Amino acid sequence: MYYTPEERLNIGRRVFTQEISKEQAASEYNISITTVVNYVKEYMKANKISIVPKVDTSEIIETPDYSTMSKEEIINEIMKKDIEVARAKKGYTVKGGGKTKEFIIINNANFKS
Repeated sequence: MYYTPEERLNIGRRVFTQEISKEQAASEYNISITTVVNYVKEYMKANKISIVPKVDTSEIIETPDYSTMSKEEIINEIMKKDIEVARAKKGYTVKGGGKTKEFIIINNANFKS
């Protein structure tokens, strides 16, 4: 079915404001979910709305201030980073140390096996 630009913006608005879900809109207007998503994008563009993705700050690790470190401390930091990278390549990370050391498997389809 063909919808006018105004109708498409209205469908996009209804989904964007969560008045109805994408699935409900697809069923109600007899269109695909991809078309619904496109209508939402049209609505956002027409109203100059941009969505900034949320960043999970709990995973951000602060970089140490290398300028205040001794040569030995810098070497130790580089070694730690190399170990973290090697573990990530193998698909796991480590939390804690000593008796509380915990190996955590990274379950992400983006990693190569």
